[in-house]
Amino acid sequence: MLSCSLRRKIILFSTSLVLMLTSKAFSGDIGFFDDFEDGNWRSESLVGYGLNSSGKSDRGGDYYFATSLEYEWTVYKSHRRVGLRGYPALIYFQDENNKDKNDTIYAAAFGVVARWYRNLSYKGLYCEIGVAPLWNSRLFRNNAAHWNALTEFGGGYKFDNNWHVALKFQHISNGRTRSPNYGVNALALALGYSF
Repeated sequence: MLSCSLRRKIILFSTSLVLMLTSKAFSGDIGFFDDFEDGNWRSESLVGYGLNSSGKSDRGGDYYFATSLEYEWTVYKSHRRVGLRGYPALIYFQDENNKDKNDTIYAAAFGVVARWYRNLSYKGLYCEIGVAPLWNSRLFRNNAAHWNALTEFGGGYKFDNNWHVALKFQHISNGRTRSPNYGVNALALALGYSF
């Protein structure tokens, strides 16, 4: 299990990295709005599976489905692109069900993502990092908050026909704003299309 200070450092690092990668986008002399207007939409569906770990944070057997919609644009004609991503639907199924209770969680999130493409055609290999506040209808097992942070990083491949696949590590946690805070660690496989 990750210590409290390590979790905070991961969240701080993720947020700082996204802000650092997007900082040029908000400079007035580089045509931010021109780049923004030349952006595109991305839709994505993913399936995630909880990772095994020791103790109360074990998520082995948990799984979830999510869809996202994102507007992505280039940061000053570079390999970097940034996006505003919404997860309007995330449905999470917990493995250790309480027989008298429905443990299915419905969630939604909205946040930022930064993506680095290997080439300037924005096709082929890429890596990404994102962070978003997430609201969940029920509590995750051993987590005391309805508001959490969804942090994610991963890599993918965008094909010439605008379809893409990605593999992501996702972490859901309340950042120790409430106790207990046994987060969700999961691997997700995503399939999406840009238009």
